[in-house]
Amino acid sequence: MQHSWGTWSPFGTCSRTCGGGIKTAIRECNRPEPKNGGKYCVGRRMKFKSCNTEPCSKLKKDFRDEQCADFDGKHFNINGLPTNVRWVPKYSGSKWLGGADPACWIAARGEGVEITLCLLNLFFSIFLLKQAGCDHVLNSKARRDKCGVCGGDNSSCKTVAGTFNTVHYGYNVVVRIPAGATNIDVRQHSYSGKPEDDNYLALSNSQGDFILNGDFVVSMFKREIKVGNAVIEYSGSDNTIERINSTDRIEQEITLQVLSVGNLYNPDVRYTFNIPIEDKPQQFYWNEHGPWQPCSKLCQGERKRKPVCKRESDQLTVSDQRCDRIPQPDPTTEPCNTECELRWHIARKSECTAQCGLGYRTLEIYCSKYSQLEGKIEKVDDRFCNSQAKPSTREKCTGDCNVGGWRYSAWTECSKSCGGGTRRRRAMCVNTYNDVLDDSKCSQQEKLTVQRCSDFSCPQWKTGDWSECLVTCGKGHKHRQTWCQFGEDRLNDRFCDPKTKPESVQMCQQQECASWQVGPWGQCTVTCGQGYQMRAVKCVVGTYVSVVDDNECNAATRPTDTQCICPTFHYKVLCSATCGKGTRMRYVSCRDDQGSVADESACFHLPKPSATEMCTVTPCGQWKALEWSSCSVTCGQGKATRQVICINYSDQLVDRSECDPEDLPATEQDCSMSPCHPNSHDYGRPIPPFLYPDHRLKPHPGGSPNRNRAHIPGGNQWRIGPWGACSSTCAGGFQRRVVVCQDENGYTANNCDEKSKPMEQRSCESGPCPQWAYGNWGECTKPCGGGTRTRLVVCQRPNGERFTDLSCEILDKPPDREQCNVQDCPRDAAWSAGPWSSCSVSCGRGQKHRSVYCLSKEGRHVEEENCKHLAKPNVQKKCRGGRCPKWKAGDWGQCSVSCGRGVQRRSVQCHSGTPKAAQEAECDPASRPPPERDCHLPECPTQRWAAGEWQPCTKTCGEASRFRKVFCVDESKQLQSSSYCDPSKRPAEMESCGLPPCEYIWITGEWSECSVTCGKGYRQRLVSCSEIYTGKDHYEYGYQNMVNCPGTQPPNIQPCYLGECPISASWRVGNWGSCSVTCGVGVMHRSVQCLTNDDQVSNLCHVDLKPEERRTCHNVHDCDLPRSCKDVKHLKGVTEDGEYFLQVKGKTLKVYCSGMQTDSPKEYVTLVNGDAENFSEVYGYRLHNPTECPYNGSRREDCQCRKDYTAAGFSTFSKVRLDLNTMQIITTDLQFAQTHDGRPVPYATAGDCYSAAKCPQGRFSIDLYGTGLSLMGTAKWLSQGNYAVSEIQKSPDGTKVVGRCGGYCGKCTPSSGTGLDIQVL
Repeated sequence: MQHSWGTWSPFGTCSRTCGGGIKTAIRECNRPEPKNGGKYCVGRRMKFKSCNTEPCSKLKKDFRDEQCADFDGKHFNINGLPTNVRWVPKYSGSKWLGGADPACWIAARGEGVEITLCLLNLFFSIFLLKQAGCDHVLNSKARRDKCGVCGGDNSSCKTVAGTFNTVHYGYNVVVRIPAGATNIDVRQHSYSGKPEDDNYLALSNSQGDFILNGDFVVSMFKREIKVGNAVIEYSGSDNTIERINSTDRIEQEITLQVLSVGNLYNPDVRYTFNIPIEDKPQQFYWNEHGPWQPCSKLCQGERKRKPVCKRESDQLTVSDQRCDRIPQPDPTTEPCNTECELRWHIARKSECTAQCGLGYRTLEIYCSKYSQLEGKIEKVDDRFCNSQAKPSTREKCTGDCNVGGWRYSAWTECSKSCGGGTRRRRAMCVNTYNDVLDDSKCSQQEKLTVQRCSDFSCPQWKTGDWSECLVTCGKGHKHRQTWCQFGEDRLNDRFCDPKTKPESVQMCQQQECASWQVGPWGQCTVTCGQGYQMRAVKCVVGTYVSVVDDNECNAATRPTDTQCICPTFHYKVLCSATCGKGTRMRYVSCRDDQGSVADESACFHLPKPSATEMCTVTPCGQWKALEWSSCSVTCGQGKATRQVICINYSDQLVDRSECDPEDLPATEQDCSMSPCHPNSHDYGRPIPPFLYPDHRLKPHPGGSPNRNRAHIPGGNQWRIGPWGACSSTCAGGFQRRVVVCQDENGYTANNCDEKSKPMEQRSCESGPCPQWAYGNWGECTKPCGGGTRTRLVVCQRPNGERFTDLSCEILDKPPDREQCNVQDCPRDAAWSAGPWSSCSVSCGRGQKHRSVYCLSKEGRHVEEENCKHLAKPNVQKKCRGGRCPKWKAGDWGQCSVSCGRGVQRRSVQCHSGTPKAAQEAECDPASRPPPERDCHLPECPTQRWAAGEWQPCTKTCGEASRFRKVFCVDESKQLQSSSYCDPSKRPAEMESCGLPPCEYIWITGEWSECSVTCGKGYRQRLVSCSEIYTGKDHYEYGYQNMVNCPGTQPPNIQPCYLGECPISASWRVGNWGSCSVTCGVGVMHRSVQCLTNDDQVSNLCHVDLKPEERRTCHNVHDCDLPRSCKDVKHLKGVTEDGEYFLQVKGKTLKVYCSGMQTDSPKEYVTLVNGDAENFSEVYGYRLHNPTECPYNGSRREDCQCRKDYTAAGFSTFSKVRLDLNTMQIITTDLQFAQTHDGRPVPYATAGDCYSAAKCPQGRFSIDLYGTGLSLMGTAKWLSQGNYAVSEIQKSPDGTKVVGRCGGYCGKCTPSSGTGLDIQVL
């Protein structure tokens, strides 16, 4: 018959009143009951659920206390127990001899009698193997975090860790563990590696009474100590690592101590525990001793300390926002850059604009930094002198009209571009009438034909500091930076001389590298069977093979000092697979007792090992678990799932068969949400919204303002709190936040959309955790009798970054010292040393010797083998006699000749090293340095005089001379210094020309017009004395000395009068001055005066006709200009918005930089013709009859239309934004736009809603004239909307565009979206 289960009974009463109990329901297999061999029902007979999960009151008895109290007064016929016996739980570690589970031990205590009784299955008739969380709910995954909070995220406490290794006899306080501490873990590592090391852990309570190992009595075995409701476990002292630990929260302060007795070895105590973070708000304050800020001025400035916000609890510097409600203290100030001053410096004055009478000259003035210590002047930017009034760049000057003056040609180019060069010009002496005079007439004036130029220093190579040697031993390299610098700016290396570039890489020599040295293998420990051999392995360094500490050698390459050998068989194993399953083979041979290969018949009595076998290496793949999904329910019990994949060691997905199925992580787990109470008494009570401003849901530009809220009918939405702290400070952890469902009024709701629920947990990563790293053990301090050895143990990350010990798990720190050579020292023999001999030398360095013997305790000489366990005393040592006399040589003198072969000499004397002079006989004559030596200079060349061709005579008649060049040359006709040739044989460089006497004649030119148009003036003509060249059919004349011509010189000037003049004035200009900059675009000035015809200053000149006084000048070829406003800020250190010159597409462009105080300044171009020619309009009027186009498309104020188009607007532009990467104008940037009517309209955009009959009224205008930019020929506009139409007109050069666009409703925009393609002219 088929049998089935009956109905479930109701759940019974709860097994506990608090602290988490269970209720049980039962069903019977009674439909019908199985009889006559029928099978019993399959499935659960009992089911359980959690109940009374709230924690118990501290005043209430513990559950085990209640169980034991039920047996108070029952003595179970045990002799010696009184009738009023009381039963309590026993938590101690008493040794159990009965073999049953010690979890049910019960102890009875009454009148000093303690009896152990095990009541198996007496109190628990049912053992439930159901998992329960810390929330006392069955099947719950809730766990306590390190702070003891059920389901917490480790954010409510902080970890305290430390070590203690100080030794004093008796009890030593290690640390006080405060009330509220959790996860206590204390470990005391044995000094010798054995349980007994004379150091023992102890605990005392807040009253000072010991609760563990007090009164010098130590518990050797495991036990438990109750402190309030907390249980502390103790491992017992009979352990190599003595341990105290507890996961419970202690409610009173306890003191951790260490008891040190006996040999007083240093203890090695490591402790860690968590303490709650105080609930009171953190206190912050301003600390006025923050970092110094930059000096306010280049010279004579002031600098301030920036106040920083600090947290009182740990003095940690935090964000200034923490102190924003606290008034800042007055900043600490001090003077800075006091060693210099800023002043205007007059670098150069131009010549006077008037050679006769009143004129002007321009002054080249720049801001200079004057160093008071060095007396140097350095040119700086003019903006640093803005606080001082800049002197005028023009000053009056007067030219003497009665004397001659120098007239100059233009200056030549400077001979050097930097570092100080010269420039030249020709000079001619003329009078005010431009007559050429003899140079003597101008002798009273300085003749300036040579001038220094380019006085600024050339770009120079600069170097940084050398790095450390890149090797720790042997030969290596070190590096440093080299760059080309000019002033404060770094330039491209091509601007500096590559021949003088300093080296950036240099050889370096460290101490010699240490290496491993091995000795020969010793004898095998057995003559047959399995044994081993040993050999010495040392770390040595240098030519003399000095033994050093093993830490000096690479531990990874250390040769083995032990090897196993098998005299009978020899084999080598290699698995055929690097992962997964494979086979391995070995070579099997028969060997004799010497290890030589023997015939296999010699091993017939032994079973022959297999030559092949299966081998299994680590799996080829490894499991990787992805993130858990959110819980499948919003309230009550649900499931969370995750995907688990198999990957190889390159993180690539592979078949699941490559991973070990036994290591497969769980793919599903239970999750518990808040209880489902749709009709609870809290319904209708509003839940206040989260008061975290950083987590308010903000409207998103261009989208729905509730994009981050999941709405359902009725307006319910998810609300989120802030993320908690990361559960781990390294190697990955997680963060949690609160997510609740609320309606529009802030009341609790339950029907939010689960699909849009924000995540409650996320992972967080803080980099890999530091780990303990340790070196090799050092040498033992004693060869026997118990010494110590140490090693370096540090806390560091895999990249070598070091941390304090508290950053690693202090409990897992490897020991840094241990005992060694604990065997007893033999006492039968010892080393005995004789007296030292005298020093082997009378002066200088020598050696002393002595004999060392191994003596028995009876004083007999025995073999040194009997003393090898002891350190052998030295048999020799260094010694020093007096100072030995030695030769001392002076420096070599100069060679006795200037060329060819000569001799050098020096002084050589014998010195004794004492004030007393030494005789030469006291020094070794064989080692006397030579007092002279030969010197070889370049061979003396054979020089002779050589003469060039005679130049033509300086005149054609009269007394004249001619010249030629005379050189001193060697045999190869190479020029040499004249000092090498015989001056007595030097040929003549000048000789007289035999010419006939000269004839001269006065030559006069035509009279010029009168110098004035009215009044008294003068006219002039050219008069010169010219030589008559014979043999030619016409005169050729030039300027000659006037005394050569016969008679009186004809007049070259005569007055003229053209009637009285009305008073008038005209503009007079001077010469242009030099450019204000040497790089980029600057300005140059000239004097412009309004003067009357008698050279008096006047205001009668027409202002509109005034010539320009300044104009731009370009020196772009020497510039290394920035390419963006960001470069201007970083390279020049500029933080002010303004116009700057950039290099764009290989050309110089004037750009306005905005936002220079930010990290990302933006580029704009200033529109020269302003907003009158740069505007965009969406026309606001609409025709009543949109099918018409009245007035031939022109606008009229009295049109039959209405002004109600809501998208209308009119914007003008003074600057437009540039994108230098894409070479576009960003039309939607309106920072420098002004909207005069309606809505803002982007640049190059127009539209209307005026008519559907191709009658556009919206207009735009683009005028890029003077900006250096023009539109690309590919720039086009798109018409958008209904009945849209556009009329675009572009100038041939692309600098101007006008457009009319519209429709019903329609507009036009650039075809590239928000950008307008441009190019640099």
